[in-house]
Amino acid sequence: MKTMKLTTTMTILGCAFLAAVFTACGSTKVEAVPEPVVEEPVVQEVAAPVEKTEEEKEYERSIGDTGVSLDTFTQDKNAILAIIKELAVVMKNYDYKAWLTYLDEESKTYWSKKPNLSAAQKKLPVRGLQLRTLEDYFKHVFVPARRGKEVTEIRYISDKNIKAVQVQEDVDIVYYNFNKINNVWKLHIPENE
Repeated sequence: MKTMKLTTTMTILGCAFLAAVFTACGSTKVEAVPEPVVEEPVVQEVAAPVEKTEEEKEYERSIGDTGVSLDTFTQDKNAILAIIKELAVVMKNYDYKAWLTYLDEESKTYWSKKPNLSAAQKKLPVRGLQLRTLEDYFKHVFVPARRGKEVTEIRYISDKNIKAVQVQEDVDIVYYNFNKINNVWKLHIPENE
């Protein structure tokens, strides 16, 4: 009986102990640990470089550091190409008098002098050609050097000086030079080097 009493007492004490533990546990708040938030990686869209149009590329090639506006470039290019188209007819007809109306006064003066014509004559690939007058220069140098050539772009030296060129494999071949005189583009023939 004593053993039974002891077992009963132990059982009661054990239950009381467990009740105290559960009660103590029940009164303590256990906060749930939040699961770590896994953020989706932020994908930043990088704007692809805007590809320039051929016209924009030509404009940049043409103006250099002159600061010429796109509108002025477009007007000048159209004017120069129109003059070259007219010159093609003049050259086809070997119309020297019409050609003189396109030429600036500086070129007329320089290329009318015999020493300048003589110096140019020495550089000609065809031996025996005589350059005695500006008309000879027109017929034997100017026209043959430009016949059948196609000018595709212009290059500004300044806002008043332009070279009309044909681009071949990223190389500019200069066929015409123009100076703007009193708001009119005039043909200019560079001096001998």
